[in-house]
Amino acid sequence: MARIARDVSTRIHDNLSDVYDMATAGHNAAGSRRFPWHQYPLEGMGEWIIPTLPEIVQDHAGKEKCIVMFIWDCSRLKWFSQPERLAGDSLKKFPGLAEWLLKANIERWIYCPIDASGPLDKLTLPLAFTLLGFDRILAYGQFGEGVIRRTIGDDNANQRHLTWLPHGINSEEFYEMPRNLSRKLFLEYTGARTLFHMFGQKQTDPIGDDEVLVGAVATNQSRKNWPLAIETIAILSRTRKVRFWIHTDNIEGGFSIPSLLADYGLVDKTVISMGLIPDTKLAAAYSACDITLGPGPEGFGYPAAESLACQTPVITGAYAGAADFVPKGMQVDPIGFYEEGSYACLRPVYRAEDWAAKAEEWIGKRTQLDSAYFWENNWKAWEKYLREAAK
Repeated sequence: MARIARDVSTRIHDNLSDVYDMATAGHNAAGSRRFPWHQYPLEGMGEWIIPTLPEIVQDHAGKEKCIVMFIWDCSRLKWFSQPERLAGDSLKKFPGLAEWLLKANIERWIYCPIDASGPLDKLTLPLAFTLLGFDRILAYGQFGEGVIRRTIGDDNANQRHLTWLPHGINSEEFYEMPRNLSRKLFLEYTGARTLFHMFGQKQTDPIGDDEVLVGAVATNQSRKNWPLAIETIAILSRTRKVRFWIHTDNIEGGFSIPSLLADYGLVDKTVISMGLIPDTKLAAAYSACDITLGPGPEGFGYPAAESLACQTPVITGAYAGAADFVPKGMQVDPIGFYEEGSYACLRPVYRAEDWAAKAEEWIGKRTQLDSAYFWENNWKAWEKYLREAAK
């Protein structure tokens, strides 16, 4: 979400400075001198509440009306959208914030990631009430807009100017790079190593010309189905020489990735990278891959779009945001759903055999991302939306 904020903010600053005086606020962000607008760090957060929001708005806007646009999961924003109705006890620790929210001269906007529906293909009642507290609602794609519209109804959706606008991919950085060179430089560019190498044992072998390189770029949280991805690789490895590349934030998180690799016999067939990889090197890594996997439901799915922009096929589920733009021939249908968490999010169930079979169809082929998802094309829709919103 920080990347979305960066990209959207850059284009607002460059193209709409006659309309918007903009600042950004980020969690755990020191800011950057490369961005020519004010960047506020979010401090003192607990239970997703931002106690310093009044100070940020006052410093930036003074007595003028201010738009506060969240690029965030609506489940974290009950305290903000309708504090008098939904906040419950969560604002008792912040009486000044609670008072400010009730009288603040602000418009409430949200650019809302929706990675699942719920009962009856809608979001549950607390999320519906949260969305109704916003003045404008943007979705990432058709899936998200549909879920929100069914949840709050057409009249409420139209009053809040509900539509969808995908955030873009930078085609100047994400494009297919020479495959042979990308594979040769793969380990250097990504820093990927085997677990053996990480633990000070044998070195990581270079990617072989005869290996099928499969990538998966995702955080390690419960909704990212790492067991599915790893079992898929185990099935592929029965008939192919496979190297699996995992790029994640933590190998011990929603799942124990080392344990899963050991259970499926893939420790010596897997290389792992963590931390920031610059976009140009990440593009080379995608280009080196034969296919990538998108194992979790997404609001949009940056890795899937980036991989397609580098002409590498993506195998993903026929559900949620990535299914809006990943070609249908690369999608795997769920065999069922289950309800997860306090908001009864519908999560898809897949068979790893189906993912492996779909991967087999695409190994050795190349693809492309629909050009509508490149910033130079979809920014036109953003600019139109934002200019009309300012009237």
